[in-house]
Amino acid sequence: MAYRGPPRHGHGHGHGHRHGHGQGHGHTHGHGHRDSAAQGSIDRTHRELYVQICYEVENAVHWMIIMRHPGDERCIRLHSTGCMGDRTYSVEDDMRFDSHSVASTHYLGTIHEADSWIVEREAEKIPLQSCQLWAFYLILRLERNGLIKDGQYKHFMNCYKHSRREDYGPGDDFHDCPVHRH
Repeated sequence: MAYRGPPRHGHGHGHGHRHGHGQGHGHTHGHGHRDSAAQGSIDRTHRELYVQICYEVENAVHWMIIMRHPGDERCIRLHSTGCMGDRTYSVEDDMRFDSHSVASTHYLGTIHEADSWIVEREAEKIPLQSCQLWAFYLILRLERNGLIKDGQYKHFMNCYKHSRREDYGPGDDFHDCPVHRH
């Protein structure tokens, strides 16, 4: 799937709750409320992909990959949560796109709805690690699958300070990890 151009923005209000699961590759699913007036302008045949950088408690920075239907105020958050030794892969459904904790949102591309499973499949391949590097490696995997335009991984990897002590994950389907060369 080729890069599909800039997003259409839609902002709304709402709320969701988080329900966490234990250690490992557990999934977290949130549930919120939708504004029925906004439903008419939502394109359910595509998904926009974003990286969001949030500020959480005590000024900690948190990175997430976001999938949402164009025009929808709700989204799916994919991210690595927790701290070293106690990380969880989290998928949160029906979350607010323009949450007050989001400091910045960066558009990555638009995919067909039918390809959204590829995003989740690639997310599950990445070893649990810092949310920042986890998000970077998901961006790289999406580039290598042709879902988003090339160069975004390199941009984020070079523009934001990070620790390179974690890894891209296994698989015969991709080239060597650009950080660790394995």
